[in-house]
Order: sequence, then C-alpha cells, then structure tokens
Amino acid sequence: MLSRATRSRVTAPLAVFALVLALRAASLASLVATPLASWHLWMETDEHAYVEWSARLAAGNWADVPAYRAYFNWQKGYGPPETWERWYQKNAYYAGPLYPYGLALVRVVFGSPFLPARLLQLLLACAASALLAMAVQKLIEDSLRDGREGGVRVAFWCALAAGVFYGAYGPLVFHDFFLYRDGPVAHVSTLLVALPLIARGRSEEKKEKKEISSNEESGRWMRRAGWSALLLGLLGGLAMLLKQTTAPLALASLYSLSKKSPVGGGRRRSLVFGLLGLAIPLSVLAARNVSAGVPPLTFDTRQAIGLAWGNGLGADATTNPPPDMKEILEEAGGSTLKTAKLVLEEYRQEPFEMPKLLLKKLATFFNAYEVPDNANFYFFRDRLPLLKALPVFPCLLGIGGVGLCAALARRVLRREEGLLAFVAILAPLAACLLVQTTSRYRVGAIGPLALGAGLFLFFAFEEIRRRRWRAACTLAAAAGALSFVPMLPSVIPVERHRFSDTLVYATIVEGQDGPAAAAVEVRRYLEEGGDDTRRQVGIAAVRYWVESGDRSSSLVEPSGIAPPGKRLRERK
Repeated sequence: MLSRATRSRVTAPLAVFALVLALRAASLASLVATPLASWHLWMETDEHAYVEWSARLAAGNWADVPAYRAYFNWQKGYGPPETWERWYQKNAYYAGPLYPYGLALVRVVFGSPFLPARLLQLLLACAASALLAMAVQKLIEDSLRDGREGGVRVAFWCALAAGVFYGAYGPLVFHDFFLYRDGPVAHVSTLLVALPLIARGRSEEKKEKKEISSNEESGRWMRRAGWSALLLGLLGGLAMLLKQTTAPLALASLYSLSKKSPVGGGRRRSLVFGLLGLAIPLSVLAARNVSAGVPPLTFDTRQAIGLAWGNGLGADATTNPPPDMKEILEEAGGSTLKTAKLVLEEYRQEPFEMPKLLLKKLATFFNAYEVPDNANFYFFRDRLPLLKALPVFPCLLGIGGVGLCAALARRVLRREEGLLAFVAILAPLAACLLVQTTSRYRVGAIGPLALGAGLFLFFAFEEIRRRRWRAACTLAAAAGALSFVPMLPSVIPVERHRFSDTLVYATIVEGQDGPAAAAVEVRRYLEEGGDDTRRQVGIAAVRYWVESGDRSSSLVEPSGIAPPGKRLRERK
C-alpha cells in the first residue's frame, strides 16, 4: 500500500493536469467555434510568418538556404526586400529556428499545422502546470520536517493552486491560441524552474549528510544524477533554440541542479553532463550555420533591428519605431554591435533620455495592461467569455512576488533555487527592456510567479494556524501593496480597441459568416472604440472598407475574403 504522502505526490500533479486540460480544451473549443481561429490569415503577424516559414521547410528546404525572410506591409516605408536584406545577416535564421522546424514536422505528419500545433501547445501547458505543482508540493513537504498531521493535505492544496494559477493564466491561455513561440517559451521556461526543485528532497539531504554505503550504490546514484543533468541540459539547449534570451535561465537551471549533488566529483559530473546536454542542440545549430556561411552561434538575424526599433532616440516604449531607425540600420549594415554603438551615440546630447526610456519600459512590464502587437488580448476576451473569468497579471504579481521573497527569507527556497526563480523573471524582463514590453513577451515570468503564489498560500495558512496574526497581516499587506502596483496609471496609452483588429476580423467574418455578421463588428468598433489612439484614421478606414468594397487594406489572405457578391457593400 502506498502511503498517504506518496499518493498525494502523484494525485496533485495529475489533478492539475486534468483541471488545466479541461479548462484549456474548453477555451480552445470556444476559439475554434468562431472565425477568431482564422487569425493567421492576417498577413501582418508573426504567426503568418511562422506558418509560411514552416511551409518552405516542409517543402524540402530543410537547411533554410536561402534563409526565410518575412516582409510585412509596415516595412515597405523603409525600403524594398532588397534593402532589408542588407540589414540582415546573410543566411542567418530569421528568428529562433526550433519553433518553425517543429511546425514543419507537424505539417509533414498531419498536413495542416493549426489544430495539431494548438493541441500540442495545450498538452505542453498541462505538463508544465503539473510539474510546477509537483515542485511546490516538494518544497512544502520538505519544509514540514515535523511530519505533523494535515501537512500532506496543505501541500496538496497549495500545489494544486499553483499549478492551476499557471495553467489558467488568461494571457498565457490566449497566446497559446496562436502558432508563435511565446507560449511554448513560457512552458519550457517553467519546466527549467520546476525540474531542479523536483530533484531535491529529504533523500537528497540525507545523502549529503551520510556516507554512501557502498561503491555500487554510489555509482548508481551518480549515474542517475548524470542522466538528469544531461536531460535538463538538453531542455535548456532547446529553450535557447526557441528564444536565445532563455540562455541565462538554462544556465541557472543547470547550476541549481548541480548544487544538489555532493561536493566534489558528483557536482563536477552533474555540470559536465548538463553542459553536454546543452551543447547537443547548439551543435546542430552551429553545423547548419557553418554550412550556410554564418557564424556558428548566430541564433537569429533580428537583434540589430530590435535594438534600433526599441531603443533609438525617439522610441516611446510602444511598438512605434523611432524616427531614425532606417538611418541606424543602413549604417550598421546588419551588425548588432554597431547598431548598439549607433543607438548609444544618439543619446550623447540627451544622456537622460535613455534611462527615462528604460524606466518607462520597466513600468510597462509591471503594469496591468496587456500590450497588444500581433493580436489584442482585449479584442479576443470581449468575444470569448471564458477568457474574462481567467486570472490576469495583478492576480499573480502580488502573491507570487511576496511568496518568492518569503520563501527565500524562511529558507524554504535555497539560495540557488531563489536565484533560479528570479532569473526566470529577469529573462523576459530583459527581453522587454531590450526591445519593448508586449503581452506575449511578459508571459515567460508567470511560471516563477505561480510558484511563489503556491508558497504564499502555504505561508499564510501556517501563520493563521499558529495564530500569528501580525505575521499573517504583514504577508497579506505586502501582497496587496505589490498587487496594487500594476493598477497604477500606465506610462503608455492603454488602448483596448484598434481599428486594425476590426478590419481584419470583419473581413474574416464576412468571408465565413456573411456580410450581416461583418456589419455587427463594424458597428461595435464605431460604438466602443473611442479609446483607439488612431480613432480618426480608424473611422475613415472602416468607412472606406464598408463603402468601397475594397478589402486590400485589411491585409487578409484571399481565403479569408468574401467574393464581391457577398460583401457588406452589396447588402447596403
């Protein structure tokens, strides 16, 4: 018979997996039941680019030579594709290559990549949620050394809460609707945090305190530790191929795991195996790059563009490009270092503008507003009622941040584990500071915040159980104060309506459900879209869309455009 504690360690992650699976399956079903599932038809998104890129790979160009390049409508104002090609490094990948290659494999196996990829992302989210819950349970059980009655139950419910917080986080559910990498990046980042925590426990502490009874037993334990490090390193390498900004997190994860090995040979073995695992995916990247005439560890070719776009003099912490971006890119010629140098030189006469811009980005990262780019969280939430019921950033920042700090102060998290959790938050923050904060860049921070949320619930329960009301109130007050920070006024416009969303969706709806349904979307924007920062342009664009019958301005693929006889103009 399994003990109650053992049953709980299995039941909690399974319960989280099942709950998150049910919730996300319902969310995906609600999406697929609407024309919103065809958002990839908008040709101005990274999702459309990944779909096109994966089609080229699956068609036989597996080396991606010549390398794929997206060319969006907004780029035309800066020059033709030939001009942009001068600003890219020749034959370097357009972006982190793992996701488009994964889509290409899905395309080869299933034909259409859309539903299979969404289902795979759903399952990855469920696995990350379950393993995060297991990590929280391990931490709590290890902290309850007295083995008191009810401790297993407390660990179960706190772990369940942490896993569901992560799996049900509204913006992350939303971003997993799309075929771009940010949802999977968040899930893999969460695994890199959770797995080293799961690897620790009382048995590990006992091993560190007593001598191994025999050489054979020592060898078996060392081999298991080596394989664990190898697999974690492999996961870290794959994360870097998804998005290179995960590199610090991958290294912090390996460091945290190595600290669980005995000092000396065990720790060295863990590090060697971990770095070997990390090197395997990177060696594949290096081999392809060398064959294509690219420096071996070039992950993508957009760093220079991102630096100029997000940091040039006149950047405002939104997705608007600065006025001198073209001149910077032309002079830099695709060199990231030269781009950074040119950007810094712009601030010589106005040295305080750069710190002000970075502070503005920092404030935007911690604000409640989900900054839209490819897709608008608020647009989808208004049309998918289930999204309205899911937690958002202020729900996790307070209890998650305080939970992590309290866990470090009370030594529930060891120093290297606390470092790992905070690196997992700092990695997406750094990405936002390097370019600009958007909703999909920020979701990578949710894993460690959900971990902290589960630990916060545990600490609050313990203080109440021991009738330490002052400590309980201090925890609640700190969490409340931190939760209030995202509610402060935003330093950038917080538009929840964009006329571009309406034009795209009305065009797709018209093609799938007819002109009457499209008319509803147009009227809705005219009635509700007063917060659009480009309201007058939007009204003019919407009226032209209605009156002219011209659908070219919506930039939707022909498969999403209704034939002339079924357009709104013909029914007026």
